[in-house]
Amino acid sequence: MPARSQRRQRAGTRVVLLGTGTPGPDPERSGPATAIIANGTAYLVDFGPGVVRRAAAAYEKGITAFGARVSGLRTVFLTHLHADHTAGYPDLILTTWIMGRKWPLEVYGPRGIKAMTSHVLQAWEVDIANRLHGMEKGTRSGYRVNSHEIMPGLISDLLT
Repeated sequence: MPARSQRRQRAGTRVVLLGTGTPGPDPERSGPATAIIANGTAYLVDFGPGVVRRAAAAYEKGITAFGARVSGLRTVFLTHLHADHTAGYPDLILTTWIMGRKWPLEVYGPRGIKAMTSHVLQAWEVDIANRLHGMEKGTRSGYRVNSHEIMPGLISDLLT
């Protein structure tokens, strides 16, 4: 991408629909997920099925805020705990780490997100251990998640 196009992309705010599907398995749509790109930083809202692949596709189409291998995702918001909004959570945690995320993922959501996060990490503990201590030697902080249970309100207050 030309440098001028990259500079233009960093300024301002963009909304990228990554998935607009419903709980039904529509082969033409991924699960609910929206990226808000503000001044070159991507904030993800919801993580329905296919979210990481849709972020990778958006990167291929010039949305560089996700990072070359989707490892640039850092901050995520969850609107509610329905399966169609959360089924991509393990993929979001693990694939972004496998692709190079070196910092904990910051996740803000309703009551229950901390328990969900704990259970996801527990369910994949063997895989995580293999990636940390096996041939890959993954970064120790990259698979971690800081989950924050929040009440409804302005999310911009959380980012300052």
